[in-house]
Amino acid sequence: MTPGLRGALLGIGMAMAACSSVRPVASMTWVTLPAADARIQYIGRTYRSGTGVVFSHPGVTIRARFWGDALRMQLSDAGPGGEVGTNYFDVTVDGAAPRQLAVRSSESTYLLADGLEVGLHTVELVKRTESSVGPSTLVALEVHGELRDPPLRPGLRMEFIGDSVTCGYGADVALIPASPSWRAPGFTSKNENPRRGYAWLTAMKLGAEPVLVCYSGHGVYRNLDMSTSGLLPALYELAVPDHPAGWDFSRDPPDVMVINAGTNDAFAGSGTDAFLPDEASFKSAYRAFLARLRTLHPRAHIVCTLGSMTDGYKQREENGAATSVHVGQWITDLVVERQQQGDGRVYRHLMDVQNPGVDGVGEDWHPSAATHARMAEALSRFIADVVRP
Repeated sequence: MTPGLRGALLGIGMAMAACSSVRPVASMTWVTLPAADARIQYIGRTYRSGTGVVFSHPGVTIRARFWGDALRMQLSDAGPGGEVGTNYFDVTVDGAAPRQLAVRSSESTYLLADGLEVGLHTVELVKRTESSVGPSTLVALEVHGELRDPPLRPGLRMEFIGDSVTCGYGADVALIPASPSWRAPGFTSKNENPRRGYAWLTAMKLGAEPVLVCYSGHGVYRNLDMSTSGLLPALYELAVPDHPAGWDFSRDPPDVMVINAGTNDAFAGSGTDAFLPDEASFKSAYRAFLARLRTLHPRAHIVCTLGSMTDGYKQREENGAATSVHVGQWITDLVVERQQQGDGRVYRHLMDVQNPGVDGVGEDWHPSAATHARMAEALSRFIADVVRP
């Protein structure tokens, strides 16, 4: 065999091998994969229903890796719509800047990626809005090509438990108050953004995977509206708030947990005899919650913090006399109590109160993105230096 013929045959063989590993463009079709397909990756709390995979917490992430040029999703959404009831997602294709996607109960199919160069792609969908806006159900993904195995996940897992601050409420807005009596704009779902919140930013700084379990207005022993149902310890047991399905705690247990709770317990009671939170009630509920978390996660590091809308101090003046309480100090007391009982993996982190005149505020006086960044810087440094997971 001549060298020229040998080279020609080698070239033909290489071309045939390449063709066998790459699917011809002309043969691509739309393929529908149910939401429960093992190649669809979920990060955060979900549960399977008869129609798909249900979720509602902000920050829940869905990832798909596929070979092809386009991807659609079938989604059933329960948000009532309008400025406060529309669910929003961030859609990221191959690591590019995310685009914001509004979903509606009247629509069922959404184009996530289109016109891509034929090849391997990753699409990430992150829920921006919280449970109060309404749950969503992923029914299926439609791939123009074929679904591949999902990307690898980080080794470190973090879980953040809290209220509106942890949800990223109003984080896409930053306004400098004109005066102490200035009224901040109210909640709109399009401006809620957990990816600009302290929890998400902290996890990113530490190279960790974030899971958010949070709900605006909810507290440890009382909610902002003074109700006592749906408290954070009870919500923690559920896969999706306002749904009966319990969470399977054997799934993706966290290495580090951050509890940022107590703000609503402190703020509740305006204009009532219960203006000041009750120390015994708060401590009893928080103590029981810590015990429950330790039972569920024996090896997890638990960081207790509070902020940045308040450090927990509250005072009432009546008949010339001032009475004050300090929820933040109560949390410190409870952490010390557990440490003295031998729990060496519980910590107290002191969060600075926000500075609206410098960093501005988001909707309803919530932390701005600049404040969240400061919170994340301090918290991630504390975890790296003190907790050292």
